[in-house]
Amino acid sequence: MTLMTGSIDIGKAFTHLFEDVDWLTKTAIGACLSLVPVLGFTVIGYELRVIRNVSKGESRPMPTWDDFGAMFMDGLQLGLARLLLALPAIALFFVPLFALFFFPVIGSIIAEGSARTSAEAERIASLAFGIGMLAATVCCGGGFLYSLALGFVYPAMTANFTRHGAFAACFNFPEILAFIRRNGTNYLTVWVAGLLAGVVYSTVFSVLYVIPCIGPLLALPLSLVGLFWIYMVTGHAVGQAMALDKEAVLRP
Repeated sequence: MTLMTGSIDIGKAFTHLFEDVDWLTKTAIGACLSLVPVLGFTVIGYELRVIRNVSKGESRPMPTWDDFGAMFMDGLQLGLARLLLALPAIALFFVPLFALFFFPVIGSIIAEGSARTSAEAERIASLAFGIGMLAATVCCGGGFLYSLALGFVYPAMTANFTRHGAFAACFNFPEILAFIRRNGTNYLTVWVAGLLAGVVYSTVFSVLYVIPCIGPLLALPLSLVGLFWIYMVTGHAVGQAMALDKEAVLRP
């Protein structure tokens, strides 16, 4: 294995896609696959191939689109693992909708059955609505914090799956946390690279939507291109972190 020295190059993670002579074709294939349900897992498999190439120090990190079956199976395993870990956050974001509906309805039923005056009924209804708002706020806050923590862990989980190639590796939290601790600053750089890519993506589309007529027409195709680019940014950054990983020195 060719080991990198120094620190992660964020600029390279952001630009390596465009340095490939066939980047337009490769990006178009990735964007189109992202649009198709289930087949989108192949894009995650492609990201894993980028990670492997970068971790081995290969000069051309952008692989060709071949062996779709292998890429699909790799992407399916990692994609399902990411989804499983995200289920609590998804549930927490859906609970507020239920709370804002459930508590006011229950409050109204109780008020109608037990309130002696209209003022008492209003107090009961207001209390039920307040409880619903509190539950919704707590759940949204919990979902946000969990999502933030999950986004921090995802790169290490991806690195561990890349290294072992097994679904179980996505849930080997001692190894995942050890990877984070070992790499410290470099791992923080990987996380920041992913955040910055998301900010760039959001900013571009915020500007795009205010462009009359042509903006909305370009929104879907460019959003798919932007999504593929984010995969490439995070993939390259994770690959760099793996190449710099101290444990890699002990591996043949």
